[in-house]
Amino acid sequence: MSDLAEARERREDPTLAATAESVDRAPRALGALAVGALGVVFGDIGTSPLYAFRQCFLGAHAPRPDATHVLGVCSLIVWALVGVVCVKYVGFVLRADYQGQGGTLALLAQFRPSDRTGSPPRLTWVVLLVLLGSALLYGDGAITPAISVVSALEGVGVVTTAAQAYVVPLAAVLLLALFALQPRGTGYIGKLFGPIMLLWFLTIAGIGANAIVHHPEVLRALDPRRALGELLSNGPFAVLLTGAIVLCVSGVEALYADLAHFGRGPITLAWYALVFPALVLNYLGQGAALIADPRALQSPFYALVAGWAVIPMVVLATAATIIASQALISGVFSLTQQAVRLGYFPRLDVVHTSRRHAGQIFVPVVNVLLAIATTALVVAFRSSDRMGSAYGLAVTGTMITTTIAYAVLVRAKWRWPAWQVALVTALFLAYDLPFLAGNLPKVLVGGWVPLSIGLVVFTLLQTWTSGWRKVVRRLVAGSVPVEDYVRETRGAEAHRLEGTAVFLTNHPEGVPYVAQHKWLRAHISYDTVVLLTILSESVPYVSREQQVASEQLGEGLIRVTARYGFMEQPKLADVIRDCSRRGDLDLREASYFVPDPRLERSRGKKRMRAWQRALFAFMLRNEVKASDLLDVPADQIVQVGVAVPV
Repeated sequence: MSDLAEARERREDPTLAATAESVDRAPRALGALAVGALGVVFGDIGTSPLYAFRQCFLGAHAPRPDATHVLGVCSLIVWALVGVVCVKYVGFVLRADYQGQGGTLALLAQFRPSDRTGSPPRLTWVVLLVLLGSALLYGDGAITPAISVVSALEGVGVVTTAAQAYVVPLAAVLLLALFALQPRGTGYIGKLFGPIMLLWFLTIAGIGANAIVHHPEVLRALDPRRALGELLSNGPFAVLLTGAIVLCVSGVEALYADLAHFGRGPITLAWYALVFPALVLNYLGQGAALIADPRALQSPFYALVAGWAVIPMVVLATAATIIASQALISGVFSLTQQAVRLGYFPRLDVVHTSRRHAGQIFVPVVNVLLAIATTALVVAFRSSDRMGSAYGLAVTGTMITTTIAYAVLVRAKWRWPAWQVALVTALFLAYDLPFLAGNLPKVLVGGWVPLSIGLVVFTLLQTWTSGWRKVVRRLVAGSVPVEDYVRETRGAEAHRLEGTAVFLTNHPEGVPYVAQHKWLRAHISYDTVVLLTILSESVPYVSREQQVASEQLGEGLIRVTARYGFMEQPKLADVIRDCSRRGDLDLREASYFVPDPRLERSRGKKRMRAWQRALFAFMLRNEVKASDLLDVPADQIVQVGVAVPV
């Protein structure tokens, strides 16, 4: 069955959606999604062996590369993977999804959901903290593709230095090509990149296991006492070591942020069946190589490869590190969609790229901005060593906000006992806080770049949330009960104009502000007044019989509710067709009234600062309007001014 025929059939028969869902859960589909997750979710953390182990022994206060310290560093890496990924994220955090969505905003939505008016929650300290953590992910989302691609191309230096001058321009070309692939969707990219990453993980596991066989004494690093001893032996400089250890788990936040793209089952399967064993084997293998020959510190990863296999490994590593950037790109797309849905960000054009999985999306404007930012970082830093000084700080901040938000969720909503919350939170922070402390020195040597990006995004989120709350509250405050509106304007003595007036509103109760606007009430009362609300459902398609529903609220007052699946783009033509087919009403020549918020300076104590009001006004002017998404004819739109004190 072709894609088009399948889409049409599923639209007509909603039971096919359930059938497709059951097929998705079959073992064969689960395995396919797990392979796809290798290319989208685990690219970043999966390529960390290229640089993370070596970074632990660099710097003035780094441990010596002797057998004792090598075993200690290997133990720290292994138990960081266990504690952060296995326990925190796979064991706990991935279970805290919100309608299949992951990420810090998904945590926030569960214990402080938006109300039915579409207004975001009040900006409490928890909300601000989560917004800051979410914003920091944009900083890593910009720098991860840059450092991944540059480090991949610099790997050619193992073979020859002749191509060094071409690293920066070639990296820019590869980045632009990667972002050009994004409209095809993460499902397509996963199918394209998944097999390459499958080969990558099998290869790094094999070369690591081979080194362990020749030097099995490295297996002593599995003893957690080795990790503790290494920290104690480094004294106050242990905090700097944790700043390098965090590189082995950098990208872990993508597991949660990309949850909607593949689901918890495939992500968990991919981690335990392949990714985790491969990483452990490779890190221990690098330790074995360094114990056998201290000169291997120059490139411990490539020390695992025989001379004839270096060039093929460089090619494979180049492909893998380019793929690594996909994890946070997909995570940023998901985070942006959540921010829009929860009212923390203006409405953007979001393209769904899968008929079966709601989380597989593409956000064009974010893709363009990320492409510009990452290319600029490549040109500015020009080497992975310089970018390495900026890497890890932002995602560490996101990890801490995830821990705090998770603690608030399990206590406030899941009703965990206080002692359980304290125990789990202490376990998570035992990793998060040292990682953060180890990355703080990076602020002055490059860490300010992702931090600045995060602060800019946080300012946008905070400004929009504050302003949009004022707009929604003003619109809701102007709504009136249906009974009052009918009594005042629909009586026999009311003067009515022929025709139909349609008011677009996301408020499912009462009559919106534009329907009782001062000028409208004094001059116009149409024969038919329609309150049109568009709802988005969590299924791919909604059958035509269930898509549009109407309700008579009073004399000539009708509420029309149109429901669409996540794979369907709401269009006014569909609503008009369905209403006409049932004979309810004719909307073809109707006038469509939409609110046009006009910002005014508030006289209250909580008014916005001048620069913030100007920023909010700019965002409000440039958001995608509901009437544009619906394709309402321009000559049938009537904008009604609404004064909003901010």
